[in-house]
Amino acid sequence: MHMYRPSRLAMISIYLFVIILSLALCFACGFGAMFKSVIFWYVMLFIIILTFLVLLIVVPLFFSLSRYSVSRNELICNTGVFIFKKQYMKLSSVRSFTAIVTPLSRATGLNFLVINSLGSQMVFWFLSKGDLNEITSYLDKVLKREEAANETA
Repeated sequence: MHMYRPSRLAMISIYLFVIILSLALCFACGFGAMFKSVIFWYVMLFIIILTFLVLLIVVPLFFSLSRYSVSRNELICNTGVFIFKKQYMKLSSVRSFTAIVTPLSRATGLNFLVINSLGSQMVFWFLSKGDLNEITSYLDKVLKREEAANETA
C-alpha cells in the first residue's frame, strides 16, 4: 500500500492565491472607504479576519488531514477539514482516470487525479508531479491488464 499526501508546494501556492485575493479585495474596499463610507471599513475588517482564519486554520488542516492510498485491491481517499469524507473504490471497478497537470506544476504542485468508475468518482487533490506520474502509471498498467484479460475471455 502506497500512501500519498497533498504537495507542500500546492499549500504555498494556495497561501499566495488567498493573500493576493484578499489584498485585491481590501484595495477595492479601501477605494470605497475613500468616500467616507463606514461600511467599507467593516467589509475590509471582515476580509482580513476571514483571510487569517483561512490561512491559519483551514488550509493547514486540509493539507495535514488529507491522505490518499493506492493498494493492490483498492483506492482510499481521506479529505476534509470540518466535514470529513472517506472514499473507497475497488481497483477492479476503475474504468478511467484523468490526470490534470497545470502550467508550472512543478513549481505550484497543483496537479489533480480524477478516477472514474461506474456511478462514482474519486478526486486526488494537489498531488506532486512525481506522485501523479507514479499513480497514473500504476492505474494504466492495471487497466491494460484488465483489458487484456477481457479480450482473451
